[in-house]
Amino acid sequence: MKIERPGYQQPTEEELKELDRLKGCIEQAAADGVISCDEIQVLRNGFIERGNRSADQIFRELELYRSLVTEKIRRGELSSETLGQ
Repeated sequence: MKIERPGYQQPTEEELKELDRLKGCIEQAAADGVISCDEIQVLRNGFIERGNRSADQIFRELELYRSLVTEKIRRGELSSETLGQ
């Protein structure tokens, strides 16, 4: 399914830096092959606590989380305490 987002704005340099920081945090949390409940909560709080982000940036952050955590859990490349794996 293709999602269209009219009016999509390319990320700014600051947004790209923030995505890189988030990617580093996610990769560090998942480096041992298991992501704990606490690590997931810290990552989720990081999404919520940062204010004044564009809808496009929020979408990019969630997509990054999905690809680095959710999809890896689904494929069995990463386990999560929250899923009982």
